[in-house]
Amino acid sequence: MNSNRRGDHRSERDSWRSLQLFLIYRIAVSALILVLHLFDLIPSVPQLGNVTFFQLAVGLLSINVILLPVSLLKLLIFRHLVIAMVSIDIVVLALMMHASIGIDSGLGMLMLPSIAGASLLLPGNLAPAFAALGTLAIFFEIGQGFLIGRYLPGTLTLGGIQGALFFGVSILAAKIARRAKASEALARERGRNLADLSEINHYIVEQMDEGILVINEQARIQACNDAAKRILGKPDLVTGMSLSRASKELTAAYDSWCEASENQTTTYTPDDANGVDFELRFVQPINDTGTLVFLQNISERSRKMQELKLAALGRLTASIAHEIRNPLGAISHAGQLLSESHELNDADTRLVQIVSNNSERMNNLVENVLNLSRRKETHPESLHLQNWLEEIISEFRERYELSEQQLSLSFTNDQQPANADPAQLHQVIWNLLRNAQTHASPEDELEIQISGGVSQESQQTWLDVIDNGNGIETTIEDQLFEPFFTTGASGTGLGLYLAKELCEGNGGSLEYLRPEQGGSCFRIKLPLAA
Repeated sequence: MNSNRRGDHRSERDSWRSLQLFLIYRIAVSALILVLHLFDLIPSVPQLGNVTFFQLAVGLLSINVILLPVSLLKLLIFRHLVIAMVSIDIVVLALMMHASIGIDSGLGMLMLPSIAGASLLLPGNLAPAFAALGTLAIFFEIGQGFLIGRYLPGTLTLGGIQGALFFGVSILAAKIARRAKASEALARERGRNLADLSEINHYIVEQMDEGILVINEQARIQACNDAAKRILGKPDLVTGMSLSRASKELTAAYDSWCEASENQTTTYTPDDANGVDFELRFVQPINDTGTLVFLQNISERSRKMQELKLAALGRLTASIAHEIRNPLGAISHAGQLLSESHELNDADTRLVQIVSNNSERMNNLVENVLNLSRRKETHPESLHLQNWLEEIISEFRERYELSEQQLSLSFTNDQQPANADPAQLHQVIWNLLRNAQTHASPEDELEIQISGGVSQESQQTWLDVIDNGNGIETTIEDQLFEPFFTTGASGTGLGLYLAKELCEGNGGSLEYLRPEQGGSCFRIKLPLAA
């Protein structure tokens, strides 16, 4: 509806502009007539009608000059103004023709542009009326001339020809105007459709999870969506920026693609730590004016695939876990009763202890498996991480008899409260600390450091849990957070997976980083508190 109003307004504005141009033409013609008359360059004006012709020429010029500001200020209705203009032209030109030698002066032909212009401006039923008015003025002059003996009978033929010319021009001009208006309306409608389609396309591109970049032949970014900025970790990515400044990895892939003219899907890690791992796909458009680059967030895709896989796995494991729990409870209870017997020798006591330990281990495994199929609801709070972590670290040191050198905490000065569920975050931190302690190097003294800070660009706070162990082999990095994957004989392979799930449930993430000095580093990212 608003688009139609804008279109009508534009059409009305164009009509007034055409009217003003027509007025300028009228001023030029009337001024030319006056100048030619003043320099006696119109020989058809007799001495008797000289004064009358001069007055009519001055009057016509004055009226046209007055009507120009009237049209600029739109003081009169458009339709009324056009009718007044063409009527004045026909009447004044008919009088000027009478003041000169009559129809032979050729002044009647000056009515033709006025009739054509009025028919173009008002292409409706008034177009023939303008022609009829001009024809009437011509025949009125001829009839008056017959009465005073000024014209011969053949003059009627000349008047008829001029009248037919007036009607032909007015009808033709009206048809041209109608077609022009229809073409203008069609162009305006298609323009609105294209504008709407462009807005829809822009909205779709912005809402896509897949990052999109358009690169020109000079390797500069012509367009990008918000998903590309998030994937590359470059919120300041703007149009016109060089590709090398946006991402070194992306530049290397683009150069390789240009040389090979084919794309091999490869995983890349962005230069900025706020980005995510992504896959690239290059497409050459049909018009060959640039290159389309599609960036796929691997983390998001892997997460969705993992959710589908675990949905089925969760249903299966939940049913199995419930079936195991009943006999496991009976075995555990029987082991406890046996341990209370006074008739057991040392060997039997040892066997009972093995049953009890393995029953407890199996029960923990069942609990972890059940946690796969039921996610606890998060209750996030605003946490000042440094003070909150000091309590956890103190508890961990006391329980496992660690010194401050073995487990330390450091924070940057620009710390801000994080938004997270304290119970779930406690479980994640405790799990990472236990992993660091379990996989510590036996040759060196255990050293675990927790450091933290804030990324203002991504509006997240981060925590790094770093140990001095042997690190993780590159061949198994991609499997670290998969359920049931473990490198130990006694592990369940669910600890890191559950820790990652808890972080993501709180709107954050958990990832593994490889420190330059060796060991392992697990980074937790959490949203800042509002």
